[in-house]
Amino acid sequence: MDYDYLAKIKASISLYTRKKTSNVLDGEFGSIYRGRSFDFDDLREYVYGDSVKDIDWKSSSKTGRVLIRRYIAEKKHNILFICDSGRKFKGDTDSGERKADVALNVFGTISYLINNHGDDYALLTSTDQGYDFSFFRSGNQHLENLLLRYEKCLKDEESKPLNDTLEYVSENIRRKMIIFIITDMDGESKINDNLMKRLTVKNDVLVVNIEDAFLTGNRLFDLDKGGYEREFLLNDKKLHAAEVEDRNKRLKRTNEIYKRYMISRVSVSKEAEVVDKVVELFEKHKNVV
Repeated sequence: MDYDYLAKIKASISLYTRKKTSNVLDGEFGSIYRGRSFDFDDLREYVYGDSVKDIDWKSSSKTGRVLIRRYIAEKKHNILFICDSGRKFKGDTDSGERKADVALNVFGTISYLINNHGDDYALLTSTDQGYDFSFFRSGNQHLENLLLRYEKCLKDEESKPLNDTLEYVSENIRRKMIIFIITDMDGESKINDNLMKRLTVKNDVLVVNIEDAFLTGNRLFDLDKGGYEREFLLNDKKLHAAEVEDRNKRLKRTNEIYKRYMISRVSVSKEAEVVDKVVELFEKHKNVV
C-alpha cells in the first residue's frame, strides 16, 4: 500500500477530537474496562466516559479538579487482536471501498488508542505457514511493526477459517484478555455458541465486522477472475431481496450468540466512519448488560 497508514490514523483521530472534545476518545476507550482489582494505586483527572462511582470527592474538593481513583488492574491490560484476512479481503465493502483498507484502518485506530493508553497488545493472524502471533507489548515501534504484519497478511497470505483461529486462542492462550475480532460476514457465520462461551468465561470480546459488498449490487468484484462483473449480471431485484433475507438470517443468529455472552459488535463499510464506529463499539461495550 502506497501511503502511511499510521499518519492517516493519527490525522483521523485528531480530526475527530477537534470536532468533539480533546479527551472524548480517551474516555470512551477507558470505559471498556469492566473488571479491576480493589488495589488502589493513585488518582487521575476525570475524563468523559469515567464512572462517577470512582470520583474521589474529598480529593476533588481539595484540588478544585474532579479526580478519579485509579486501581492497579486499570493500568495494564493484555489486549489481543484476532484479525481475519485471506483472499476474501481483496474484495470490496458495500460502500465500494477495499475491505483490506478498511480492516487495516480499524486495526490501526484501535491499536493506536491502546498504545496511547499504555496497555500491552498482540496480534494473531493466520498465514500460509501457520499462526503468526506477536508478543504482548506496547510502544510506537510495536504498533508500526504490527501494522506492517497485518498489511502483509492482507496482501499475501491465505487464512484459515476464523473459527479455527478462535479455537487456537481458546486452547493455547490462558491469560485474561480483552479480545478484538476483526472479520467479515463469512467469518461471523462460522462463529459457534460453544466456542464463544469458552472464550468469554474470562475474556471480554468485541467484534468489528467489515461489511461485504452485495452480490447483487452495482459493483461486484469476482475473486476468482480478479476483476469486476459486467453490469448486466447485477441489479436483479428478486436476487437482491433473497440476498438481503439471507444476510438478515445470518445476522440474527450471530447477534443471538453475541447477546448471550455480552459481546459488543459494530459494522464498518468505509474508512471515513472508522473512528465513529470505534467510539460506538466502546459505548456498546460499556453499556452491555
